[in-house]
Amino acid sequence: MSCQTARDHKPAAFDRCLAGISLGLLTLLVAAPLAAQEFTAEGFRVTAAAGREVIVLASDAGSLAVAQPEVARFAAQSYETASQRIHVVAFEGETFRAATPLDGPWSRIVFDPSRRTFVPLLPSIRIELNEGVQIDAVAAALDATGVTIFESLGFAIVELPEELHPADAVEQVVNIFGQSGASVRLRGPEIEWR
Repeated sequence: MSCQTARDHKPAAFDRCLAGISLGLLTLLVAAPLAAQEFTAEGFRVTAAAGREVIVLASDAGSLAVAQPEVARFAAQSYETASQRIHVVAFEGETFRAATPLDGPWSRIVFDPSRRTFVPLLPSIRIELNEGVQIDAVAAALDATGVTIFESLGFAIVELPEELHPADAVEQVVNIFGQSGASVRLRGPEIEWR
């Protein structure tokens, strides 16, 4: 019996139907435990950062669809208010919230499940220097605003134009050049020098 039919015939059945819908929506917001390698869900991007996987949250107009918990085992949503973008992630029975500006580089954040926190993305990516990496070609393809090579450390930092999201840049590097050693960079805690 559908909710429409239940409403027409039996008020108690309609109430049960509404309760079922409410329970279903609540289930979307409460997530079951998640292993570190299971961050996959349609509508969400997962990328590498500092040797771990992070969930990329919306940074432009519109909203990410809520992940189905049986697929992703977490739930996340981003939505806009008049002056901010609000991000809500349900993970391992806890709900985490963050607010970002509506646009600009500081609107770009990820959720780091291993640390249970939101972290802003830097407007650059890190590329591991290995055989076959043509850092000049990568920089040209990304329309980079700068490149710093740390040859002795084995990586380069590619500064991105403001309109290019770091997760998109990583995908381009992987798709165009086949370089799996590209990753986004996270803003670290500010250091107070004495």
